[in-house]
Amino acid sequence: MKIILVRHGKTQANIDWKYSTDDTVLAKDGLHILDKTKKLLEDYDIDEVYTSDLIRSQETAKHLGFTNFTIDKRINEMNFGDFRGQSIDEVRLKQKLFFENERNNYFGIKYPNGESRNEVIRRTSEFLDEISKKDDKTILCISHGIAIRSTLFWVLKDLSNWNSFWIDNGSLTVFNVKDNKKLIESVNKI
Repeated sequence: MKIILVRHGKTQANIDWKYSTDDTVLAKDGLHILDKTKKLLEDYDIDEVYTSDLIRSQETAKHLGFTNFTIDKRINEMNFGDFRGQSIDEVRLKQKLFFENERNNYFGIKYPNGESRNEVIRRTSEFLDEISKKDDKTILCISHGIAIRSTLFWVLKDLSNWNSFWIDNGSLTVFNVKDNKKLIESVNKI
């Protein structure tokens, strides 16, 4: 079976370098990226489609031509809590103590009223464990940057590799699951 994860299309929050909110939508001037994604997906015969429950992932699915999808919160973006909607640069200036603490506990620290990277890895792994039981299917999941990066650690166990990966808007990350073996076929394919 194949599990294909696609990061949602570009949003104004991506362009403005802000933490996204639940109601962040796709930026019209970034839709051309998804045209490339649509072309890449032509190589696959998609059986099922999942999206996060965030609007931008559902808009992405529709733009890619998928109107019948299942919403699953486990592939939502990391919850940045109180930082949502704010400029990333401004938050880093105002919340220096939080980010100093994050350096010492990068995966365990929870964002204020949000979640930790360990929690994202745990919930995305649970999702992948569940859908990987659907033998001989090709499943498309529209998700988010940190959520997709977290899925890599469903296979990889060494978290020190975290910063070795980046997930671009509209990119494909593909897992091949066969005979109980989980293989990473591609990461950030654009």
